Amino acid sequence: MIHVKPKIIILLVIFCYHHNIVTGKRTNGILKSELDFAYLDRFCFQSDTGALEYTFKYPMVTGTCYSFSFILLYFYLFFFQFYPTQMLLLYFDTEDQWPRAYKELETCEDRVTLLTNHSDNHQIVYLSPLVPDSFGNGRCEIRQDALSADWVVCSGTRVFRSARSRWWFLAVANCDPDEAAERRMYNDNESYGVYVEFSLQMTNGRPTEVLKYQFSIDQWLILPSDTLFLALQCVLIVCVLFIGKSLSARRLYHNTFRMCSQSIVLNTIGLGFLVTNYVIYAIDGIGLPLIMISGQLIRALGEMLFMYMCLVLARGLNVTKMRLTLMDKLFLTIMFFVFICSYLLMEFWEVKYFDPAMVYAPSESLPGYLLAVWRLIAWVFFSSAAMMSRSVSPQKAPFFLNFVLMMTPWFWAPPIFILVANFLLNNWVRAEVVNIVENIVTFYGYIVFLYLSRPTDGNHNFPFHIRTTQVDIDIGFDPQTAYAENNGNNINDGMHGVMELAVTSGDDPEKDSGSDEVIEDRGVLERPQITTS
Repeated sequence: MIHVKPKIIILLVIFCYHHNIVTGKRTNGILKSELDFAYLDRFCFQSDTGALEYTFKYPMVTGTCYSFSFILLYFYLFFFQFYPTQMLLLYFDTEDQWPRAYKELETCEDRVTLLTNHSDNHQIVYLSPLVPDSFGNGRCEIRQDALSADWVVCSGTRVFRSARSRWWFLAVANCDPDEAAERRMYNDNESYGVYVEFSLQMTNGRPTEVLKYQFSIDQWLILPSDTLFLALQCVLIVCVLFIGKSLSARRLYHNTFRMCSQSIVLNTIGLGFLVTNYVIYAIDGIGLPLIMISGQLIRALGEMLFMYMCLVLARGLNVTKMRLTLMDKLFLTIMFFVFICSYLLMEFWEVKYFDPAMVYAPSESLPGYLLAVWRLIAWVFFSSAAMMSRSVSPQKAPFFLNFVLMMTPWFWAPPIFILVANFLLNNWVRAEVVNIVENIVTFYGYIVFLYLSRPTDGNHNFPFHIRTTQVDIDIGFDPQTAYAENNGNNINDGMHGVMELAVTSGDDPEKDSGSDEVIEDRGVLERPQITTS
């Protein structure tokens, strides 16, 4: 059973509530910036069927009521009818558009001019009641709130048509180049900043297409694939129950198999959380963010537990020894301390420094690459430990050799695929392909271990022959002789038990003389095996 300290639970709960999740499709909030240009959101739209429905609301006059400059500005705006025009800017993902606007150009005017040069695409939406509703501009009107303050309220719909599915990046600006003269006149060419209250709904396809409508193009296959692997994981749990029952009957249900079982259960629970989130998300476009991040953390814990099981099993735990050496424990502690720090660093990086305007996934960040390197280091220890255990116990050589060969793809596939995804895959299919590969790799690891540990007569790679009753015995165990193959006279394969006939004989003079004790025939007894560290 896994025992989690209360402090860790509290840390995870706090982290879940403060985790910033980049989701799709229905977003509401307030965008406030001291600059005249601010990133808003992004979405991968399908050509012709991708649509954006928006509502923006912002005050016609900025400032504070107690500022003399505010009163002067309000007088100018009221008398001359000059309103700083907010603009919704739509950039697509080619190098000459969003990357150039966000990273290379420095002024708000230059970023707007970049889209002005592509005026035929109508990528500038003027959020102003003074601009006619043409070429996709928003329908805007002036409304008064309860304090009689004037607000500009704009709403509209845009349909995205492009040569292929694209990522589109939304930004809000307040620096119309056509108003440069008015800005210099009334605001001394200083920044007004951006303040908008917004509501966005970004969709693909028709509302009847439940698996596509609320999802970004790169997410279309996530819900179907997660549902499929959730069903497969449930089948695995059934297999684990049957194998575990068979091992328990033979007193071979060791901690390594228990850790694998717990890892499968954790992964299934986490996957169930993710499927639940995506089902709700497909309905309302919002989902359950807390459930989603909880599922990700539970799956990460399950994967960490499975990797720990692989490392200790490669070191011979429950196969050639029942206890790890001090050096083994120290090395594993250091490794998993580094892993946990790297994982927390990646999550902290995502919360504090993850820029959704440029980074599509956490695996593209520095902590993501650190986790990939850590996995390769774990494989080096895994393969080295397995070869050492193989030399200590030649009778177990087939198991350790097959274990290393079959589990090497589980260690190497994620780091290799991170490079493939980040540098070779198109960004509009990256998320769903990465998700499918991660599920396949996780499922493959479980299948390999269950295949090697199945307690059948035909399994020559069966690892467990030490009884669970020998865990605390520290003397007399010789792995070279304990695993002798069955020659027909000595049943010692670990799956049938070791039996020996212990019947007394009346011809023994030591037993017949000098003792009045009556010795009874005890029949067939099981001889306990003993082990050493």
